[in-house]
Amino acid sequence: MGLAAGGLALAGLAGCAPRSKTLEKLLIQAPASPPSVALAKLVHDRAFEGLAGSAEFALWKDPDELRGRITGGQAHISGLSVNVAATLYNKGLGVKLTSVYIWGILYVVSADPNIRAWADLKGQELLIPFKGDLPDILGQLLMQQRGLELGKDIQPRYVSAAPEAAGLLAAGQARHAILSEPSATLAFLKAKEAGVALYRVIDMQKDWAAVTGRPARLPMAGVVVLPGLAQDHPQILQRLRAKHAEAVAWVRQNPAEAARLGATYIPTMPEAAMAASMPYIQLEYVDAAAARPEIEFFFQQLARLSPALYGNALPDDKFYAAS
Repeated sequence: MGLAAGGLALAGLAGCAPRSKTLEKLLIQAPASPPSVALAKLVHDRAFEGLAGSAEFALWKDPDELRGRITGGQAHISGLSVNVAATLYNKGLGVKLTSVYIWGILYVVSADPNIRAWADLKGQELLIPFKGDLPDILGQLLMQQRGLELGKDIQPRYVSAAPEAAGLLAAGQARHAILSEPSATLAFLKAKEAGVALYRVIDMQKDWAAVTGRPARLPMAGVVVLPGLAQDHPQILQRLRAKHAEAVAWVRQNPAEAARLGATYIPTMPEAAMAASMPYIQLEYVDAAAARPEIEFFFQQLARLSPALYGNALPDDKFYAAS
């Protein structure tokens, strides 16, 4: 009897171990972008009921806020660029990548419908948000593959934010820009109001395929979790994987409904703009381990110009959350 009681007591202690303890509050953060609706939907649908006392969705406004919530242990789940995730990991934060779900958002937008290739921009000015960031580096890589050099053949005009570039295009104060979604769509909407015609002249994903022989997609953004979540709350990680995959598919298949939901969680973006941008965003949930070959190839190409973009080293096995 005593042994049996002792066994039950030990079982009770094991059941109280951190690995099965309910998390008091789960925070998910993501940027103000249409694909983030898939993460917001997890909170909307109460996907973590029974595993967390509450779940909250928050937008991060800039990289500093994103990093601050991760380093402070506040945001358990974060949607962010894959190269930023690798940089955080290489700085010793121990974040784990669970998936890649954004595979294409970059376009060259122009007021000239005759632009069809980088060579057509020779001798002209090109707006580029965020000097040294991914759109800039990827643009330079693609130009190099065509025998062109930024600063010599095409003149960069760097601006501090994508909305600034969109505004300059819409005002007719610039003719060409590299823009990510949803900024490209916002530029089109602003330009239409101003009576200015704009065109998507280069799909940078398709150009990537043309120069590399790879599929027309890039591992742009994914989801990371704090190391403590993966270790202490494996059931939350399992639920995240299953429900996020479902949510990504739902957003892709139901853009209008997703935009309506997004208007609630991303109030800074007009519903019409969100819906209009969806067709130009490549959404597909891919488990991090399965995406690893594409991630590493992408980073190896980025290394030709700026290995600092992903923290100067290819992340090791521990970066990829175990299935």
